[in-house]
Amino acid sequence: MGTRKPNSGIVGMPIAYEVDGTEYIAVQSGWGVDAQRIQDSLAGDNVGVENNVPQGGVVWVFAVRK
Repeated sequence: MGTRKPNSGIVGMPIAYEVDGTEYIAVQSGWGVDAQRIQDSLAGDNVGVENNVPQGGVVWVFAVRK
């Protein structure tokens, strides 16, 4: 089983649901422009903090294996 990394920060609560006996977990990933401005501000105040926040806007869905 591999590990998956989302394209940006997780911004929504995960949800679980089931379809035909298979359970799924879904999460929203991707920051908006406000998060980019906050990260820019933090990067300006702290040496070594990256200010690149990927925008995104993706819903990741994972099937849960039994």
